[in-house]
Amino acid sequence: MGRAEVNGKQAFFVRDNGSGFDSRFADRLFTPFQRLHSESEFEGTGIGLATVQRIIHRHEGDIWAESEIGEGLHFSLQYSY
Repeated sequence: MGRAEVNGKQAFFVRDNGSGFDSRFADRLFTPFQRLHSESEFEGTGIGLATVQRIIHRHEGDIWAESEIGEGLHFSLQYSY
């Protein structure tokens, strides 16, 4: 967890060392009910990240994720304040 400057604005980030995902499918990550892993691999309905993105967009912010398979996940959040 931390913060960094991205395009002249502060961004906050969270990283983990989990299974990660194939970045070719990053556009599906914040789409409701779209899963990048099967239910047998990870629980969930596929609505959580879509909800997070809606909240952040309503506050005029942006969220994105970067990852590679087996390398964990890096979520970044930036908003105007």
